[in-house]
Amino acid sequence: MHFRVLAIGLLMAGGNIAQAATVQDVFNGKMLGKSQAHLESITGAPQESYGDDRVFEVQGCLITATIKSGKVSALSMDASEACQPDLASFIGEYAPKPGQKLTPAAFGPDLTYTADCLTDCGNAADPWVYASWTAPRAAGGMEVMLGFVQAGDEALDAAERWASQMEKAEGQDYLLKNKFNCDARYNDVAEAAFRNVAATSVKVGFDLPKEPCR
Repeated sequence: MHFRVLAIGLLMAGGNIAQAATVQDVFNGKMLGKSQAHLESITGAPQESYGDDRVFEVQGCLITATIKSGKVSALSMDASEACQPDLASFIGEYAPKPGQKLTPAAFGPDLTYTADCLTDCGNAADPWVYASWTAPRAAGGMEVMLGFVQAGDEALDAAERWASQMEKAEGQDYLLKNKFNCDARYNDVAEAAFRNVAATSVKVGFDLPKEPCR
């Protein structure tokens, strides 16, 4: 489920890049429901595939398409100074304004927070926190999931604040078994911690998978 932050130099070493494709062509609400063949007629072949996901490098930005039954069911994009995801084609007037930081604060208070790991995560890969928001019916009920890799100072500090309060109240086993993913009691703690933290990536679609508890 991780939104992979991949080295662009490695990506460009293989596969075909469709020079005519723009980020706006690919990371676009109109692409949802389109066939994989249609997508790749614009992007060229994916740079990497893992499971249902296909990774493309478009204008120096990393975009991942999730393919279900041959069609695009979700799109995600890594965010950076040079790559600013525009959500207007997905959720219209509910999208963050141009130039606005992609943070939970841009979507209001009604986000749900989950994580793949908050303690004793090991060194295999950086753990992630996710903030999920569902658009009103007027915007089609589209789901938006912000991803925060626990590597930068802001995201790591926010995750530690969230985890610390839960461990103090519930004990370490609560964190080890990811029980917070099935318990919304500490959602307001996560909201306060992550409110102004810039997302590492954003995923948009319907029925997006959520992190489980154990």
